[in-house]
Amino acid sequence: MPVYGNLRRAGRGFAVAAAAGLLALSTAMPAAAATIPARTNLLSSDCPSTVKQGQLSGCVTELQTLLNFGGAALTVDGDFGPATTAAVQSYQTSKGLTSDGLVGPATKSALYYEDPTVAIDLRSLRCPVDLEPNENDGCVTELQNKLNAHGASLAVDHVLGTGTTNAVRTYQSSVGLPASGVVNPATKAKLYGDPAPQQPTDLGSGRYAAVVNFGEQATGQNIQYVWGGGHETDFGPSIGICDGYGGSITPCPADKEVGLDCSGFARWLYWRAGAGDIGQTTKDQVVNPRFTKVTAATAIPGDLVFFGGSAATVHHVGVYTGTVNGVAMMVNAPETASYVRDDTIASHSDLLGYYHLTG
Repeated sequence: MPVYGNLRRAGRGFAVAAAAGLLALSTAMPAAAATIPARTNLLSSDCPSTVKQGQLSGCVTELQTLLNFGGAALTVDGDFGPATTAAVQSYQTSKGLTSDGLVGPATKSALYYEDPTVAIDLRSLRCPVDLEPNENDGCVTELQNKLNAHGASLAVDHVLGTGTTNAVRTYQSSVGLPASGVVNPATKAKLYGDPAPQQPTDLGSGRYAAVVNFGEQATGQNIQYVWGGGHETDFGPSIGICDGYGGSITPCPADKEVGLDCSGFARWLYWRAGAGDIGQTTKDQVVNPRFTKVTAATAIPGDLVFFGGSAATVHHVGVYTGTVNGVAMMVNAPETASYVRDDTIASHSDLLGYYHLTG
């Protein structure tokens, strides 16, 4: 796992495009969902070059999910049957592709492409918490439109270049914000006329249930694992990094995609529950003096669960969510080509322990 992945930034997938700006309430994964193969990004090496009828896998789960985002009405079960073939053919026809029902490279790319000229609400999870220099997508299109509505004269080219950054600084100065040029939550709020964002209130003993609730909400928001995602000054999904990347999609897409890695996910959840910043990396978090190692018997939902041989070699973190039929569960951002999801703790073999935040 990274110290802190999908396509080019201008071509984010429907899976990310479907993420809502506000998290919808979801308290638990439906029991039936446990039998559905977990979504696997079609572009990863874990999926065959051609996904086709007769296959049963997480690649098919992903395909069905993406087709539904595009207007199909499939049962998402990971089983590529005749109905999925018909939906693929219909989609291929709509995109001018060969309508053969075979999901090869061209169809996969089309499923993940998003037109950067189409504006995206800056407050949604489809946009990084802080927009970044040279970002090229619909988030920047929206930003440029908003700035022009406030008096700028930008070419709307969906690229966050020097001219757009300077326009951001000018706008920030005009509304009494620090002229950093960073499109952060405070700047987004001003652009939309929303109240200024507030530091989350510490929920005290209620923070643990809140962490679980926020984590379970996230499983329904199509938040992808992105190497290095979630480590900006502000908290939340961000564009990742490629340093140290070892994921299953090549070349590395992380520095062009929005999402969270495992420690970025845990950091975001605890911040939302008012606990402040628990640390940037798994190594920072596991040695945070506010965390105390506890036994599995005394752990409560909302505690962190770390994996690795020792604090020095820890490589993954999840959030313990309790037991289902005696099986210990966690919610986490698992790995490149996956989405935030519920997993069994036993799905990782090198459990280091459970850690409880105090103070």
